[in-house]
Amino acid sequence: MKVIIALVVIIFLVNWSNFIEVTQKVVETPFSIEQVSITSFPKNYQLHARDTNNKAQIKISGNVEGVVDSLIAKVHRDNGIISRSTIAAKNNFSFTLEIEAIKHDYTIALFAKTKKGDEILVKKAMYITAGDVYVISGQSNAWAIDYDNAYDDEYLHPNAHWVRTIGAMHVYNKSAIHPEAESITWYLARAKAPDIRSATQLVGNGMVGVLGMNIGLNLVASEEVPIAIVNGAGGGGAISFYQKTTDKDLNVPYGRLQNRLEASGVKDRIKAFIWNQGENNAGDSVKDYKIALNTLYSSFKSDYSFDNFYIVQTPPGCNSKTGHQTIREAQRQFVEEKENTQIITRHGFPSNPNTVDGNYFLSDGCHYHAYGYEVLANWIANLARYDFYDGTVDFQAPKIIGVKLESSTSLVIEFDKAVIIQPDLLVNEVLYSVKNNLFAINNEIVSSISTIEFVTKNQRKIHLTFSDLKISKGDYLTYILGDNYLATSISYRGPWIVDAVTGVGVVGFTKTIE
Repeated sequence: MKVIIALVVIIFLVNWSNFIEVTQKVVETPFSIEQVSITSFPKNYQLHARDTNNKAQIKISGNVEGVVDSLIAKVHRDNGIISRSTIAAKNNFSFTLEIEAIKHDYTIALFAKTKKGDEILVKKAMYITAGDVYVISGQSNAWAIDYDNAYDDEYLHPNAHWVRTIGAMHVYNKSAIHPEAESITWYLARAKAPDIRSATQLVGNGMVGVLGMNIGLNLVASEEVPIAIVNGAGGGGAISFYQKTTDKDLNVPYGRLQNRLEASGVKDRIKAFIWNQGENNAGDSVKDYKIALNTLYSSFKSDYSFDNFYIVQTPPGCNSKTGHQTIREAQRQFVEEKENTQIITRHGFPSNPNTVDGNYFLSDGCHYHAYGYEVLANWIANLARYDFYDGTVDFQAPKIIGVKLESSTSLVIEFDKAVIIQPDLLVNEVLYSVKNNLFAINNEIVSSISTIEFVTKNQRKIHLTFSDLKISKGDYLTYILGDNYLATSISYRGPWIVDAVTGVGVVGFTKTIE
């Protein structure tokens, strides 16, 4: 009997030992999300730059350890999965996903699949899209405050959902204001810019200004593709404020913009870089401003890749004592000397339908009602359409080719495009004309032009005849001298010589008479 009992005990112990061993093999260490570390993952509202096939690639990468069998990346759109990618779990993992650049929001989710077959969400990003990228920099008219309160968030066009940005606008002349200065969060863009007039609002997350928003809205509407606008303008300041110091120096405008673009993933896929600055450099020589602009441009070219560089020529305005003619000439020469640069002006804006007198300036004669920024944004967007989207009309401003002496009292100006001369404009009950306000010989305004007319059947050539002035080869002719109407403090706003097709004003110039 004792032998039987002993045998039973032995058998029981052996089976129990086997049971424990089998049980230990089945039980897994519980999965924890911390076992998957992410090094690259899209962000909510992020725009990814598209390629020539209208696709954008999105990378997910990281490290995994523990009981993960495989990793699954899912791309959702309109409540459905459009792609699912699976890879075996390894120490290092990487996915490259693809989305189409259309007006759709994508959700991207990463799952870890355990050895038991459970799919556990590791990370998710929503409202992701793909499209084209534009960058703005400059001073207050690139900043573009919504002075008319016409662009409150709740009244934005539905297409505003497809205009995205990263980080915050930040006033130019303040050291880093945290946390906005270092922000690399993606947002649905806002048409506001910080209203720095009272110095109470100096930064603004997700803002692109009225100009930036309207460039985006124009392109979304015509191209049916999302647009990222990154506005690195500073609200004021000479060009010296915008030069590079050190990489990602958050205490200066250049470094703050660089920090945003470095984090965006699109710094090497920019369609156009838009420079709109010059008001605060009134009085600088042509040489000095051009040196500064070349230095800044070299920094941009070193740090980013962009297809085209757009310069918005500085117009009359802002009541400087010396005028901006030297800045205009420096900008004109810069574009003439650089490939893949285009110039557009702020000359020739149509009459503002929202003001009694048609004025697009605010009372300061420097900044614009929303209408002025809307017109400029439309011109810039049309220039981009021509450059990148098979547009058929070139919105670059007409440029001077040369000025030739015909006689001691007459000369001929030739442009690279057909132009028209706007009719006289009534401002404060005074009638102003092109011939009596816009031309200067040797830096002196000329009011003795007896006739201004086109050379027969050629709208690219304008013939000027002087009634009381002798001119010679070697003299120089300036188009747009000073900022105001003669003997007034009123900022000049027309009439102009403009593109015969687009209405964009011709580029201001100072040119030697040949």
